[in-house]
Amino acid sequence: MRDDNRRLWAEWVAANVGGDPARQRVALDAALQSLAAGQTSGEAAGAARRAAGGSMQPPPYGQTGAMRCRFCGSVPAVPMTIYEHNGYLVLMQFKNLKGPYCRLCGLHVWRRMTDATLLRGWLGFLSFFIAPITALINLVNLRKLSSLAAPEPGSSVRTPADPGPGMFQRPGVYVYAGVVAVALLIVILPALAGR
Repeated sequence: MRDDNRRLWAEWVAANVGGDPARQRVALDAALQSLAAGQTSGEAAGAARRAAGGSMQPPPYGQTGAMRCRFCGSVPAVPMTIYEHNGYLVLMQFKNLKGPYCRLCGLHVWRRMTDATLLRGWLGFLSFFIAPITALINLVNLRKLSSLAAPEPGSSVRTPADPGPGMFQRPGVYVYAGVVAVALLIVILPALAGR
């Protein structure tokens, strides 16, 4: 039912708000958030119009059709996908979240998903090897975010996300370093004892 509701509102936004896909996405998100907050469909329609109307600034000169952040609507933004891997003793779970992201929202998502991968991605035999690959893919993709300028003032529909604490202020890095150290000791100690 929720997918049908989203589809119907997407059609309504396309017909009544119009504009480029980024503008329609912002309007659709505003309408769905309004409905989730318990407001009427009329109030949701008003929220969609307000989100796409006055707060959507035209892109700066030379940036016609500039890509906007999927979360806050600001420019500049870069298209990228951020990955997360969660290992369990028997099963594993892969997640990804596609952009485009502005620098601040992208760093927020990147830090949260990479920390989750390092914190619990190693639980399981195959996951022990998949988690570092996932973290390395995210690390390579981090260059896209770090090369972006800060969001332009007045270009966002909502306030960009707070990136939060850095990776070395989160537990995932230390948990995974401990796991690797223990794994190396398990492999190295028997080899040294066998000499």
